[in-house]
Amino acid sequence: MRVRFPQFTRSTKKTGSIAWKGTLQPTMLSDAYLVEIAYEPPFRPRIRVLSPPLRLRDDCHRQPHTFEDGTLCVHESYQWDGHQLVAETIVPWICLWLFFYQTWLQTGAWRGEGTHPDLPQHRPVIAAS
Repeated sequence: MRVRFPQFTRSTKKTGSIAWKGTLQPTMLSDAYLVEIAYEPPFRPRIRVLSPPLRLRDDCHRQPHTFEDGTLCVHESYQWDGHQLVAETIVPWICLWLFFYQTWLQTGAWRGEGTHPDLPQHRPVIAAS
């Protein structure tokens, strides 16, 4: 991680888990986001945007591709295993997620792949007549 993303700092715990915090900016025109990646091998890394807070469109119930606890869903379960490097997989996936998130804020359409856009909580709220 230090070689590819030197802006990230690392902390470790006696349990063997590791966490990185750092800033990612998906494009030169994008906002910069402080993210935290918590990883306890061999489980899926948990990703949280610390700042700025993720916004919610007025016409939706929650952000697409997030779990109930607010962590990001950046891949499908079969795409990750504990032998992969977080810097080579998870961080680029976070950048893509942030790019698609900013597009979603502007357009209301999630342009990334995955299964979550079909969930009811990610559909626009239809105003009652």
